[in-house]
Amino acid sequence: MTFALVGDILYMILDILGDERDYNSLFQCSISSRCFTEHSLAVLYKLYNESPVRSGGSEDEQFRTRRAATTLPNPRREGDVATRKWALMWRSIVLSTLDQTYLPYYSYTRFIDYDDLLGLLVSPGFSGKIKDDFFTPELVAFLDSTYEPKGSKRLRSSKISGDSNQIVLTLCSEIVKKAASIRGVSCNVSSSALIDWLDQLPLLQDMTIWSGASLMPHAADKIRNNCPDFKKLTIYQWEDSLSSDVEVDSETFFNGLRPNTLEFFQTISCSQLGPRSIKALGTQLGSITELKLTSLTSETIAEMPSLTEPPCLRILVLTDSIPSIRNEKYYSIVTRLAEWIRSCKALRHLELRRFLDDPLLLSNVLADDKLRLSTLSLSSYNMTGSGAFHEALAFQNSLQSLTLRGEANEFPTDNDLLVNTICNLNNLRELELKDISDCFTLDNVMSLTPFLPKLERLWISGDYFNDAAWSAFICFPNLQSLSISALSEFTAEGILNFISQLGPTNKGFSLSILNSVSETNITEEAQNLIREAMKASLDGSFDFGLALGI
Repeated sequence: MTFALVGDILYMILDILGDERDYNSLFQCSISSRCFTEHSLAVLYKLYNESPVRSGGSEDEQFRTRRAATTLPNPRREGDVATRKWALMWRSIVLSTLDQTYLPYYSYTRFIDYDDLLGLLVSPGFSGKIKDDFFTPELVAFLDSTYEPKGSKRLRSSKISGDSNQIVLTLCSEIVKKAASIRGVSCNVSSSALIDWLDQLPLLQDMTIWSGASLMPHAADKIRNNCPDFKKLTIYQWEDSLSSDVEVDSETFFNGLRPNTLEFFQTISCSQLGPRSIKALGTQLGSITELKLTSLTSETIAEMPSLTEPPCLRILVLTDSIPSIRNEKYYSIVTRLAEWIRSCKALRHLELRRFLDDPLLLSNVLADDKLRLSTLSLSSYNMTGSGAFHEALAFQNSLQSLTLRGEANEFPTDNDLLVNTICNLNNLRELELKDISDCFTLDNVMSLTPFLPKLERLWISGDYFNDAAWSAFICFPNLQSLSISALSEFTAEGILNFISQLGPTNKGFSLSILNSVSETNITEEAQNLIREAMKASLDGSFDFGLALGI
């Protein structure tokens, strides 16, 4: 006896597959029955920008046909398959805007990535039949009609010529014109093109642009009047030029937005924001939850403490400031910035890298018991002279994720201090000690691990590890990933014995041994045996690498 499922139930199942990013199952559903097709493809194209096919990269395992390998894999052929799927995905979206497809795929899209389409057109694999199949006669005719003829030259046939940037701008602009469903864009376009797009994106929430110059002169007005839900902005770079002044432009932009509507702001590369920029950003402090800034001068950083307490700020990332002389004024900025960070009562995630004197800054921040961080990351620091930071770290026993990357030293007292501090952080679920733990002894590790009962992911280095270390790592009932970058000389027998002691709560466990000093103890055959044991008992994986020079 068979039972018909109510349509709403089917749609719920398909939505669940979308939430799980199960692209293959969604595609199979779309071709299995006409009643599944539209909703399956609608869910699939909503997620196209997160698909493993996107950007022509390595495909996820679920895309691959599972069959016994009778020949060695051909990397070039795998790349061609990925590029073909990448091209077909974009072709479907573009052709749907010309009413040349079974379904209006453009209406399902929620995100347009200009750089991704450009990456396809200029990728080495985009040639021959893949390129010919992409530039269908209908698409060529459309592109031909959008260009002014240059003499007798016309853009005709599948061997289309012309500037790739112009082609991408034309195609993306057509999608934007039709797809009122778009919530996010990532683009490298002129200010005039961006203004045209903003006129047609009433649901826009998230925008990533290459240059802040594209926002001038009227982007803020367009966002204010046409995009009531806009809340997230990422800028790769924003630099002065002959025709623009970042200080003036950024101040104009932030002041032009509706106050307290921006929730996320990030600069990724060289961005010459100054004191006036920071002051203008203060108009958004009532709503901002994530703030990520880089390349700031000391004068700009000095303006940050003048901002009011941000009530919603949960994530703060500060990186790569412009170096300056460490004088009395400099350390005054460190002190005042620490006070401002402590005033961020909602702050849960703090990340620093070469910003100021980061260990000193954190030593002034972390000892405040009113600050309850769940994630802390510090990169590019030196253990020498960081004792005050390590002592203050012990106050943050609310931490669930801790990443420390920096230069280790050989002094046992400094290593012992860091180990003792981490022992107080018994709520940790993720711990990454890259390079900073290079001088940890086996005794350091043995004394550390019993105090971290909730740990799920661990990356650690050390002075020298052998099979005696495995007893330290068996303390974690929920461990899902263990990466050991210490110089090591494990044996296959020791690893297999460790695996045999793991249980059901370690299902999916991943083990990586990255710097073995000997390949004789763990031969290729032994590695395969370990992988088979990991797969059979834990559905897990095993990676093995020799130390450089071995």
